[in-house]
Amino acid sequence: MERVENRIHSLSFILTNKCNLKCSYCYEINKGYATINVDFVKQTIGEHFTRNDVDEIRIVFFGGEPFLEFNLIKEICEWVWSKEWEKKYHFFTVTNGTLIHGKIKDWLKINKDRFSVKLSLDGNRDSHNLNRSNSFDLIDISFFKENWGDRPVSMTISEETIHHLYNNIVYIHSLGLKVGGSNFADGIDWGNDKYKQILIEQLEKLCVFYINNPDVIPAPIINMHIYKCEEEKKKRKWCGCGEYMSAFDTDGGKHPCSFFSPMTFNKDHSLKINQTDWSNADILVDNDCFDNCYLEPACRNCYAANYLKNGEFNIRDKSKCELMKVRAVFSAALAAHKLVNNPIDNYKNSLTIKAIQKINNLFNKN
Repeated sequence: MERVENRIHSLSFILTNKCNLKCSYCYEINKGYATINVDFVKQTIGEHFTRNDVDEIRIVFFGGEPFLEFNLIKEICEWVWSKEWEKKYHFFTVTNGTLIHGKIKDWLKINKDRFSVKLSLDGNRDSHNLNRSNSFDLIDISFFKENWGDRPVSMTISEETIHHLYNNIVYIHSLGLKVGGSNFADGIDWGNDKYKQILIEQLEKLCVFYINNPDVIPAPIINMHIYKCEEEKKKRKWCGCGEYMSAFDTDGGKHPCSFFSPMTFNKDHSLKINQTDWSNADILVDNDCFDNCYLEPACRNCYAANYLKNGEFNIRDKSKCELMKVRAVFSAALAAHKLVNNPIDNYKNSLTIKAIQKINNLFNKN
């Protein structure tokens, strides 16, 4: 019998528009003081638990900074936990970490197995403070390691911190933590050649670090899934945006994901956003990239970031293309080293070998 994939729906709630920081790269420009209605949240969760097309629900809290409304978080979670539900579920949030003290910390520690928290951490004290309002010393990093040590931290690279990328990633590893997204901040023109040269220098050192420390899981910035470039090429979505993912803002409005909320896009954009057929991959694929770029299958894509940059869901931020090629070259170098030291013969590795050769031929000119 053919295995039916578990159908997971990500149900996000923007609890508040408020935030206690002013991060340098924040794209949520329409912040305010609104807070979501708790009865609306409970009703919406209950409705999703009765859906026949969903097997598991991932309930996600966003902001602003969600822990500014800790009492809401606590009430919603404890309401859900007090009832019997037929579907599996789990709570999740992303936080700047500055409010995780006292009663919040105590509550999270008790519930750590059913409430996961991801920390935003942009590197060492100097880099984090440059990006995130001098907030480094307000975070109890050891608490996150103790309770969610397997969950990678979320790291954003800005114009001010790309020069320190190697030091920042190694620092996070030195804390015993994994590095997650390591994304280039949106809203920046990364096309200047100086950023490419800086990234080459930083990833060269980082590649050597991972070669010398094979037990450390590499950050995604140098660990691209390059084997995907050799799979049969087809147009596809990168995420469940608008299909297996829905987000509700403080006014109860529904959006394809939390990025598309009114904190980022005003009402003038909502009609286009909400009338989009999010199941149609053809209208979400950048045809220029699909037809002309070898890396397209391994180059992650965010439709909201595209829209923020170009006013279209499918047109990617081309200013990041040269940085992506640099990432691919060093990802290929690291993958080659791993294969030499652990030459397992399987389908994925055979595709990786082909991708290494192709990437070196296309992009490794220096």
